[in-house]
Amino acid sequence: MEEKENTTTKLHREKASARRRRKRGRRLITVLAGLVCLGIAGAAYGYFGPNFLLPYKSGYVHVRSDMTASEVGDVLTDKGYIASPLWFRAAATLTGQAGSIHAGEYTLDSRMSLHTLLQKLTSGKSEADRLVIPEGYTVREIAKAVAQNGRISEDDFLKAASSSDQLLPYMKGNRQVTYPTEGFLFPDTYFIPYDATADDVVAMMLKNFDAHLTAEMKAGIAKQNLSVYQFVTLASLIEKEAKFQEDRPLIASVFENRLKIHMKLQSDASISYAMGTHKAAYSISETEYNSPYNTYLYEGLPPGPIGNPGLDCMEAILHAPQTNYLYFVADKDGHNYFAATYDEHMKNVQEHMP
Repeated sequence: MEEKENTTTKLHREKASARRRRKRGRRLITVLAGLVCLGIAGAAYGYFGPNFLLPYKSGYVHVRSDMTASEVGDVLTDKGYIASPLWFRAAATLTGQAGSIHAGEYTLDSRMSLHTLLQKLTSGKSEADRLVIPEGYTVREIAKAVAQNGRISEDDFLKAASSSDQLLPYMKGNRQVTYPTEGFLFPDTYFIPYDATADDVVAMMLKNFDAHLTAEMKAGIAKQNLSVYQFVTLASLIEKEAKFQEDRPLIASVFENRLKIHMKLQSDASISYAMGTHKAAYSISETEYNSPYNTYLYEGLPPGPIGNPGLDCMEAILHAPQTNYLYFVADKDGHNYFAATYDEHMKNVQEHMP
């Protein structure tokens, strides 16, 4: 009987112990689940929540095309926008965005979440200053356009454009000019980095010109017995004289014919550049304005380009037709009419000139 009671007592103790183990197990699972939830919540906040670990700052970051996510994380840390490059790399990798970061300029601040940062960096929407330079703009007009973005002054750009230090040999003439870079600041849409200087912008435009001047174009220029400098100078005149594409090759042929017979080019655009004015027509007294750029007074091309021509005007010279035209005049809409003789020209003037 006593032995039976001992056995029963032992079973009760074992059952009680098992219950206690199960309770401890449940408590442990609860604690672990809570910790996991806290970890998930913390990670989610760390990814989606604002960053309060660093002093507030805002500014631009330049991401180069050759930078890895790891290098971007290092730059963001160095500049004070994130606290840890490791956390940035982990977030970029786990979300599959490490290989989708685009080059560009981005406005950032140290309160941004990692989610917002990665969204910006993978958007491809660079926030560098967008600068549009139309065909035919002069250095002075480009300087005004650059200054409108607010970080590079007009005077600083004009100073940079007045230097020949960055010019390639073929971009240099042998006569005194107003701006040595005139003609070679390629018209295009540019995205100017936040910390770019005036010299940087000029270099960017000169490099763009060089990239567009192909070997085929250089061969075509040589066939016409022109230097690249003379070619660009002639293209700048055509750019100013022609409003419509179909007129450009014919205007090129007029100027080429005049150059061949040593006839003055008599381009109103050259007076405009010399005087710094913009008029549809110039008086006889204005055509006598004393400037080496005035092609009414001086034979041949002006000392240098009178603006920065686009590719269409350069191509117009290379593909100019053979004509006997020596004159042209534009109507009120800008369409040109061509003539081989002065009498034909005067007839066009009477019929079409406003």
